[in-house]
Amino acid sequence: MKRSDAKREPLPRQASSAAQARRLRGAILALLAEQSPERLNADVLLGVLERLHYDVTARELAAALAYLRSRGYVEFEELRSRELPALPRIVRVGITAQGADVVDGTTEDPGVDWPRSWKLEA
Repeated sequence: MKRSDAKREPLPRQASSAAQARRLRGAILALLAEQSPERLNADVLLGVLERLHYDVTARELAAALAYLRSRGYVEFEELRSRELPALPRIVRVGITAQGADVVDGTTEDPGVDWPRSWKLEA
């Protein structure tokens, strides 16, 4: 069987997961922009997201924050624990100027989307 060079379409579940991840990243940036210049600990951010009806785990939040940090949109510190060295505690999460540009709409990122129910003012 010949391998096709055509781009593979994502499976419906994968597409849905990717869309949820993009919306989660947008929600995180919007929340951090509202709190700026204050910084939030990840556990507080997780609680706010849960109250906004996001079904998100601590690991999913950590993955979203890692993505946003890799793009230069957020900054945070990681505290290592003796009890759980493989699971650092994320503290002092804040939005950067680049992240604020994404929220303001002056920079676009296909990896960040806004929840349908949120209307961001530009």
